[in-house]
Amino acid sequence: MARRLAYKLKEIDFTRYKNGKPTNVGTVHTFQGKEAPIVFFVLGADKESSGAARWAVSEANIMNVAVTRAKEEFYVIGNKKLYLNLRCETVNQTNKIIQDYQFAHLQQNDCADQIQSRE
Repeated sequence: MARRLAYKLKEIDFTRYKNGKPTNVGTVHTFQGKEAPIVFFVLGADKESSGAARWAVSEANIMNVAVTRAKEEFYVIGNKKLYLNLRCETVNQTNKIIQDYQFAHLQQNDCADQIQSRE
C-alpha cells in the first residue's frame, strides 16, 4: 500500500527530493524530528494484514510521532472499521478525540448558524 501511494504521489509531482531522497513522503520513523504544515497518516491495511495493522497502532508512540509532526493539520486515512475492531486502546482514544472534535465543531457551527439567522 505505502509503495503504491508513494508511486502515485511521485506520478503527480507531489514528492519533493533532496540528494535523491524524498523529503515529504516516508514512514513515521523517517519523519522523526521533522515537521510539516500538513501530515497525512496513512494506515493502509485490510483484513488479511490485520496483524500489521495491530502492530502499527499497538503502541501510542507511533501515533504520537505522526501527530507531533503536523504543525497545522493532521489527517488519518485508513479503514476505520478494521482498526476499531482491533480493540486497541490507541485506536479507541484516537477515535474518541476525533469524535469529540467533530461534536465540538458541530456545536460551534450550529451556534454560528443560529446567530446568522437572527441577524
